[in-house]
Amino acid sequence: MTFISSKLKNMNRFFFIISLLSFSIQICNAQWKNENLEGKWIGTADFELYPDLVFVNIDSLIKVKLFYHQEETNKVDNYKETLDSLTFQIDTPSMAATYKGEILNDSTIMGHLEVGYKQVDCNLIRVTPITIDDLGSLLGYFSFEDGRMIQIEPFYIDGTIHPLQILDFNNGKKRILYPTYKDEKQVTFSAGLKMASSYPTDFTITLFKNENGEAVRLQYDSYTEGTSLKEGKRLQDLADYKDISIKNEDIQIEGTLTYPNIDGGKLPLVIFVPGAGEQFRGNIFDEYVRTLPYYGIATFVYDKRGCGVSTGDRTTANFNDLAGDLTAVIEKLRKTKRIDSKNIGLVGFDQAGYVMPISASTNEHIKFILNISGALSKFADQEKQALEKRLKADLYTDYDIKITLDYQNLLMDYFETGVKTPELIAAHDKIIVTPMTEYVTTFDEEEYIAWWKRYFDFDAKQYWDKIKIPVYTLYGENDNLLDPTLNLERIASFKNSKYFEGKVFPKANHFLLTGGKRGDVQLTEVEGYPPFLFKTINEWIGVQVGLIKK
Repeated sequence: MTFISSKLKNMNRFFFIISLLSFSIQICNAQWKNENLEGKWIGTADFELYPDLVFVNIDSLIKVKLFYHQEETNKVDNYKETLDSLTFQIDTPSMAATYKGEILNDSTIMGHLEVGYKQVDCNLIRVTPITIDDLGSLLGYFSFEDGRMIQIEPFYIDGTIHPLQILDFNNGKKRILYPTYKDEKQVTFSAGLKMASSYPTDFTITLFKNENGEAVRLQYDSYTEGTSLKEGKRLQDLADYKDISIKNEDIQIEGTLTYPNIDGGKLPLVIFVPGAGEQFRGNIFDEYVRTLPYYGIATFVYDKRGCGVSTGDRTTANFNDLAGDLTAVIEKLRKTKRIDSKNIGLVGFDQAGYVMPISASTNEHIKFILNISGALSKFADQEKQALEKRLKADLYTDYDIKITLDYQNLLMDYFETGVKTPELIAAHDKIIVTPMTEYVTTFDEEEYIAWWKRYFDFDAKQYWDKIKIPVYTLYGENDNLLDPTLNLERIASFKNSKYFEGKVFPKANHFLLTGGKRGDVQLTEVEGYPPFLFKTINEWIGVQVGLIKK
C-alpha cells in the first residue's frame, strides 16, 4: 500500500506538472497571438450605399471605430483569436455586428462584417508606427524618370494614425498612403484601389535612406500598372511666394501669389477663382493649378469673401459682389512688377462659372478662361438639374422625382411673382411629409428663401455674349449638380460661340473625380482624377500664355 500510495502520489505530481505545463503553453500561445496582432489596423467595410472606414486598435483594450457611421466602442464582445482567425462582436445602441476574419500574415486580415442579415467584406491591414521625421522627408513635390510628377502632403483622418495623401498628376490617382513597413534604411507607404481603401494594394511609395538616415530617393511601385520607378527626386520648393491683401471697397481679399523658380522677365499669371460654399486656401479645389509654377506660370489663389481671412459675408453676397472682388484682384495683380499684364488668365471651379464672365466681360486684361464644372445654364435650370440628379442617385421613384420637381417649378414661379398660389401650397404640404423635403427649400427656411431670391433669376449668358477670348469648359460625365450635355449645347446660343470649346471626361463627377455612386467625395469610393486631366489643363493654358506652340 505504501509503494502504491507513493506511486499514485508521484503520478499525481506528474499529471499536475503536465497540466501546469499545458496551461502555461496555452497562456504563452495566447500571449504570443495577442502580440502578433497587437497594433492599429485599418480597412473598409463595403456597405451598399458607400463603404465605410474601419479602425481596429488591438491592445489591452480592443477599440473599433466606423468613420462614416460614427460608431466607436472601447469594448468588443466575444473576442477570439487563433493562429489563423479573428472574431469579435460590436454592440452599440445603434449597431450590432460580428467581425470574422482570416489572418493571412502579420499584416493582413481578410474578413467580413455581419450586420443583421447582411454580410459585407471588411479586409484589414496593419499600420506601422512612424515618426514625424519619417513624414517630413516625404512631403512635397517629386518627379520620376518617366516624367511624372506627384505631390505628397499630410492627411488627417482621426489622429490615431499618420497617413499621407498622394496626388499623381500623370495618372490622376489621388490616394491615402498608409505606413506599412519601416526599418533603418527605408519606410514604405501603401495605397489601395480607392482613395481611402487599404486593401488590396494598388501601389507603394518607399523612401530609401543612407547610413546617416538621410533621404536618398523615392521608389514608386505600381502593381496595377506593372511599373517600378526607382529614381524619384524631390523638386525644388516654390520658395518665392507672397501673401497679398486686396481691397474692394470695404472688403479685404487675402490671397497668395506663387512665382515659378525663374529669375528675371515678366511672367504669365493664372488666377484661381473659388466655387460655392466656404472656400479658402488649404480648403479649396486649387489642385487644378498647383503644378503651373513648375512650368513657368505664376498663380494666385485667394480666400473667398467671408472665408479664411478675407473679410465680408459670403452668405449675403451675390454674383456681382463676388465678381467685384475678382475684378479688384485682377487690377491689383496686373500692376505687380513681375507679372505680364497682357498674359493673365482665369481658372475657376463650380460657381466661378457665374462669377468669371461678369468680371471678364468688362476687363480687357483677361486673356483666357478655363471653366471647370461651371454651369452655362440659367441658375434656376442648373438647380433643377442638380435636384433631379441627386434624387436619381439616391434611388427615388419616378413619381417621387416628379412631385419634387413640380414643387421646385412652382417655387420658382413664386420667387418671380411673389404669389403663393394654391397649387404651390398644396405641393408644399405634400412634400413636407416625405423624405424629399430634405432636398428642397420649404416655406419655414427663411435663410434659404433669401438665398433663392438673390440668385433664382440669374443668367450669365448676357456676360458670356460679350466675351471674345478663348473659353474652355470641362465637365465630368457623372456630374450630379448639372447636365454636361445641356450646358455644352447652350454654347450654340452665345453670340461669340466660336471662342468656346468643351470637353467631358468619362466617369468623372462634379469635382472631376472618378469613382463613387452618388457623384460626390466619399473617401472610400473616390479613385482620383481622370488620366491626363492635368496634362489637358496644363497644355491648354501653356498654349494660351505662349509657352507651347500649337
